[in-house]
Amino acid sequence: VIDGWIENGQFAKVLLTRNSPYFSTIDSASLRALVLTRAKVTLTDGDKSEVLILRRNDDYFPPYIFEGNEIIGDTGKIYTITAEYGGKAAWANTTIPEKVKLDTLYFKREPDNDSLGIIYMEFKDPPTKNYYRILSKCLRDDHRYYSSMIMGIDDIFFNGETFGFSISRSPESFLSSLPNKYFKIGDTVNIKFCTIDKSHYDFWNSFQDEVLNASNPFASSLSGIKSNIQGDGLGIWGGYGVSFYTLIIKE
Repeated sequence: VIDGWIENGQFAKVLLTRNSPYFSTIDSASLRALVLTRAKVTLTDGDKSEVLILRRNDDYFPPYIFEGNEIIGDTGKIYTITAEYGGKAAWANTTIPEKVKLDTLYFKREPDNDSLGIIYMEFKDPPTKNYYRILSKCLRDDHRYYSSMIMGIDDIFFNGETFGFSISRSPESFLSSLPNKYFKIGDTVNIKFCTIDKSHYDFWNSFQDEVLNASNPFASSLSGIKSNIQGDGLGIWGGYGVSFYTLIIKE
Protein backbone atom coordinates (compact mmCIF):
# COMPACT_ATOMS: atom_id res chain seq x y z
CA VAL A 1 0.00 0.00 0.00
CA ILE A 2 1.50 3.30 -1.15
CA ASP A 3 0.70 6.62 0.49
CA GLY A 4 3.06 9.05 -1.23
CA TRP A 5 3.26 12.66 -2.36
CA ILE A 6 5.57 15.28 -3.81
CA GLU A 7 5.09 19.05 -3.48
CA ASN A 8 6.53 22.00 -5.38
CA GLY A 9 9.92 22.83 -3.84
CA GLN A 10 9.99 19.68 -1.68
CA PHE A 11 11.36 16.14 -1.78
CA ALA A 12 9.08 13.13 -2.21
CA LYS A 13 7.65 11.32 0.82
CA VAL A 14 6.25 7.78 0.73
CA LEU A 15 4.66 5.66 3.45
CA LEU A 16 4.84 2.01 2.41
CA THR A 17 3.00 -0.81 4.18
CA ARG A 18 1.41 -4.19 3.61
CA ASN A 19 -2.36 -4.35 3.63
CA SER A 20 -4.12 -6.05 6.54
CA PRO A 21 -6.86 -8.69 6.77
CA TYR A 22 -10.28 -7.15 7.38
CA PHE A 23 -10.84 -8.96 10.68
CA SER A 24 -7.28 -8.67 11.98
CA THR A 25 -6.46 -7.14 15.36
CA ILE A 26 -5.51 -3.46 15.05
CA ASP A 27 -3.11 -2.13 17.67
CA SER A 28 0.24 -0.33 17.71
CA ALA A 29 2.25 -3.56 17.44
CA SER A 30 0.29 -4.89 14.46
CA LEU A 31 0.51 -1.53 12.68
CA ARG A 32 4.29 -1.38 13.13
CA ALA A 33 4.57 -4.87 11.66
CA LEU A 34 2.90 -3.69 8.44
CA VAL A 35 5.74 -1.30 7.50
CA LEU A 36 7.92 -2.48 4.60
CA THR A 37 11.31 -1.33 5.87
CA ARG A 38 13.26 -3.44 3.36
CA ALA A 39 11.45 -2.31 0.23
CA LYS A 40 13.08 -0.37 -2.62
CA VAL A 41 11.31 2.84 -3.63
CA THR A 42 12.50 4.60 -6.80
CA LEU A 43 11.45 8.04 -8.05
CA THR A 44 11.97 9.37 -11.57
CA ASP A 45 11.06 12.73 -13.11
CA GLY A 46 11.87 12.02 -16.78
CA ASP A 47 15.42 13.38 -16.48
CA LYS A 48 16.88 11.64 -13.44
CA SER A 49 16.03 9.05 -10.83
CA GLU A 50 16.80 8.35 -7.19
CA VAL A 51 16.22 5.64 -4.61
CA LEU A 52 14.35 7.03 -1.61
CA ILE A 53 15.85 6.61 1.86
CA LEU A 54 13.93 5.13 4.79
CA ARG A 55 13.98 7.50 7.77
CA ARG A 56 12.33 7.56 11.16
CA ASN A 57 9.74 10.31 11.53
CA ASP A 58 7.72 10.41 14.75
CA ASP A 59 5.14 12.73 13.19
CA TYR A 60 3.69 9.61 11.54
CA PHE A 61 2.65 6.22 12.84
CA PRO A 62 4.15 3.81 12.12
CA PRO A 63 7.10 6.24 12.37
CA TYR A 64 8.93 5.29 9.17
CA ILE A 65 8.82 7.11 5.86
CA PHE A 66 10.77 6.90 2.61
CA GLU A 67 12.12 10.32 1.61
CA GLY A 68 13.92 11.72 -1.40
CA ASN A 69 17.03 13.87 -1.21
CA GLU A 70 17.76 14.72 -4.87
CA ILE A 71 14.63 15.32 -6.96
CA ILE A 72 12.68 18.43 -5.96
CA GLY A 73 9.04 18.82 -6.98
CA ASP A 74 8.15 21.29 -9.73
CA THR A 75 5.38 21.89 -12.26
CA GLY A 76 5.63 20.63 -15.83
CA LYS A 77 7.04 17.18 -15.07
CA ILE A 78 5.68 13.67 -14.65
CA TYR A 79 6.83 11.96 -11.46
CA THR A 80 6.86 8.16 -11.40
CA ILE A 81 7.20 6.17 -8.20
CA THR A 82 8.01 2.44 -8.18
CA ALA A 83 7.96 0.30 -5.04
CA GLU A 84 9.51 -3.18 -5.07
CA TYR A 85 9.33 -5.83 -2.36
CA GLY A 86 9.38 -9.64 -2.26
CA GLY A 87 9.33 -10.04 -6.01
CA LYS A 88 6.34 -7.73 -6.42
CA ALA A 89 6.18 -4.19 -7.76
CA ALA A 90 3.70 -1.31 -7.74
CA TRP A 91 4.00 2.00 -9.56
CA ALA A 92 2.14 5.22 -10.39
CA ASN A 93 2.53 8.59 -12.13
CA THR A 94 1.54 12.05 -10.97
CA THR A 95 1.97 15.71 -11.84
CA ILE A 96 2.21 18.95 -9.85
CA PRO A 97 -0.28 21.54 -11.18
CA GLU A 98 0.41 25.26 -11.01
CA LYS A 99 -0.40 26.53 -7.54
CA VAL A 100 -3.29 28.92 -6.88
CA LYS A 101 -3.16 31.60 -4.19
CA LEU A 102 -5.79 32.49 -1.62
CA ASP A 103 -7.12 36.05 -1.62
CA THR A 104 -8.81 36.01 1.79
CA LEU A 105 -8.09 34.12 5.02
CA TYR A 106 -9.50 34.90 8.46
CA PHE A 107 -10.93 33.43 11.67
CA LYS A 108 -14.70 33.49 12.10
CA ARG A 109 -16.17 32.94 15.58
CA GLU A 110 -19.10 30.60 16.03
CA PRO A 111 -22.37 32.28 17.09
CA ASP A 112 -22.78 32.48 20.86
CA ASN A 113 -19.14 31.49 21.48
CA ASP A 114 -16.45 33.91 22.58
CA SER A 115 -13.36 31.85 21.68
CA LEU A 116 -14.12 28.99 19.23
CA GLY A 117 -14.66 29.20 15.50
CA ILE A 118 -13.73 28.21 11.96
CA ILE A 119 -11.42 29.58 9.28
CA TYR A 120 -12.85 31.27 6.21
CA MET A 121 -10.94 31.46 2.94
CA GLU A 122 -11.61 32.79 -0.54
CA PHE A 123 -9.78 32.59 -3.88
CA LYS A 124 -10.18 33.27 -7.60
CA ASP A 125 -10.36 30.00 -9.52
CA PRO A 126 -8.48 30.07 -12.85
CA PRO A 127 -10.63 29.56 -15.99
CA THR A 128 -9.12 26.09 -16.54
CA LYS A 129 -10.15 22.79 -14.97
CA ASN A 130 -8.83 22.60 -11.40
CA TYR A 131 -8.95 20.38 -8.34
CA TYR A 132 -7.94 21.31 -4.79
CA ARG A 133 -7.07 19.95 -1.35
CA ILE A 134 -6.74 21.84 1.94
CA LEU A 135 -4.64 20.74 4.88
CA SER A 136 -4.06 22.50 8.17
CA LYS A 137 -1.72 22.23 11.13
CA CYS A 138 -2.67 23.80 14.45
CA LEU A 139 0.62 24.47 16.22
CA ARG A 140 -1.07 24.01 19.60
CA ASP A 141 -0.79 20.23 19.37
CA ASP A 142 -0.88 18.94 15.76
CA HIS A 143 2.22 16.96 14.81
CA ARG A 144 1.73 17.38 11.07
CA TYR A 145 -0.72 18.64 8.46
CA TYR A 146 -4.15 17.02 8.41
CA SER A 147 -6.77 17.05 5.65
CA SER A 148 -9.91 19.11 5.94
CA MET A 149 -13.21 17.20 6.14
CA ILE A 150 -13.73 17.85 2.43
CA MET A 151 -10.80 15.85 1.07
CA GLY A 152 -11.04 16.92 -2.56
CA ILE A 153 -12.65 19.93 -4.26
CA ASP A 154 -13.75 20.03 -7.91
CA ASP A 155 -14.27 23.48 -9.47
CA ILE A 156 -17.20 22.23 -11.56
CA PHE A 157 -19.60 24.69 -9.90
CA PHE A 158 -17.28 27.73 -9.72
CA ASN A 159 -14.87 27.39 -12.64
CA GLY A 160 -13.26 30.77 -13.33
CA GLU A 161 -15.13 32.45 -10.47
CA THR A 162 -14.33 33.67 -6.96
CA PHE A 163 -15.18 30.97 -4.43
CA GLY A 164 -15.33 31.12 -0.64
CA PHE A 165 -15.70 28.41 1.99
CA SER A 166 -14.95 27.54 5.61
CA ILE A 167 -12.95 24.77 7.29
CA SER A 168 -13.03 23.48 10.84
CA ARG A 169 -10.01 22.02 12.57
CA SER A 170 -8.88 18.89 10.73
CA PRO A 171 -9.25 15.56 12.55
CA GLU A 172 -6.20 13.37 13.06
CA SER A 173 -8.13 10.37 11.75
CA PHE A 174 -11.28 10.04 9.67
CA LEU A 175 -11.82 6.54 11.02
CA SER A 176 -12.89 7.76 14.47
CA SER A 177 -16.27 9.12 15.50
CA LEU A 178 -14.88 12.33 17.00
CA PRO A 179 -16.87 15.46 16.10
CA ASN A 180 -15.37 18.31 14.15
CA LYS A 181 -13.01 20.40 16.22
CA TYR A 182 -12.89 24.17 16.27
CA PHE A 183 -9.96 26.54 16.15
CA LYS A 184 -9.74 28.92 19.07
CA ILE A 185 -8.41 32.38 19.86
CA GLY A 186 -4.70 32.11 20.58
CA ASP A 187 -4.07 29.37 17.99
CA THR A 188 -1.46 29.67 15.27
CA VAL A 189 -2.59 27.70 12.22
CA ASN A 190 -0.55 26.78 9.15
CA ILE A 191 -2.61 26.23 5.99
CA LYS A 192 -1.60 24.30 2.87
CA PHE A 193 -3.84 25.25 -0.07
CA CYS A 194 -3.08 22.66 -2.76
CA THR A 195 -3.84 22.11 -6.43
CA ILE A 196 -3.95 18.46 -7.53
CA ASP A 197 -4.49 16.57 -10.77
CA LYS A 198 -7.58 14.54 -11.74
CA SER A 199 -6.43 11.07 -10.63
CA HIS A 200 -5.27 12.50 -7.30
CA TYR A 201 -8.67 14.14 -6.80
CA ASP A 202 -10.51 10.93 -7.77
CA PHE A 203 -8.70 9.03 -5.02
CA TRP A 204 -9.53 11.47 -2.23
CA ASN A 205 -13.09 12.02 -3.40
CA SER A 206 -13.77 8.28 -3.47
CA PHE A 207 -12.00 7.81 -0.14
CA GLN A 208 -14.21 10.51 1.34
CA ASP A 209 -17.32 8.66 0.11
CA GLU A 210 -16.17 5.48 1.85
CA VAL A 211 -15.43 7.34 5.10
CA LEU A 212 -18.88 8.97 5.10
CA ASN A 213 -20.57 5.64 4.40
CA ALA A 214 -18.58 3.84 7.09
CA SER A 215 -20.88 5.28 9.77
CA ASN A 216 -23.91 3.76 8.03
CA PRO A 217 -23.92 -0.07 7.79
CA PHE A 218 -26.63 0.08 5.11
CA ALA A 219 -24.82 2.55 2.83
CA SER A 220 -22.16 2.07 0.20
CA SER A 221 -20.71 4.20 -2.57
CA LEU A 222 -20.76 1.02 -4.75
CA SER A 223 -17.69 2.27 -6.62
CA GLY A 224 -14.80 1.64 -4.23
CA ILE A 225 -11.71 3.75 -3.82
CA LYS A 226 -10.15 4.92 -7.10
CA SER A 227 -6.44 4.26 -6.68
CA ASN A 228 -3.90 5.38 -9.29
CA ILE A 229 -1.46 2.64 -8.22
CA GLN A 230 -0.76 -0.02 -10.84
CA GLY A 231 0.78 -3.48 -10.46
CA ASP A 232 0.75 -5.28 -7.11
CA GLY A 233 -0.45 -2.40 -4.98
CA LEU A 234 -3.10 -0.02 -3.69
CA GLY A 235 -3.14 3.55 -2.43
CA ILE A 236 -2.18 6.92 -3.87
CA TRP A 237 0.83 8.71 -5.32
CA GLY A 238 0.00 12.39 -5.77
CA GLY A 239 1.51 15.78 -6.55
CA TYR A 240 0.67 19.06 -4.83
CA GLY A 241 1.01 22.61 -6.05
CA VAL A 242 1.11 24.22 -2.61
CA SER A 243 0.59 27.76 -1.36
CA PHE A 244 1.48 28.12 2.34
CA TYR A 245 -0.20 30.49 4.81
CA THR A 246 0.04 31.15 8.54
CA LEU A 247 -2.93 32.57 10.45
CA ILE A 248 -2.45 33.86 14.03
CA ILE A 249 -5.89 33.92 15.60
CA LYS A 250 -6.40 36.96 17.83
CA GLU A 251 -9.29 38.73 19.53
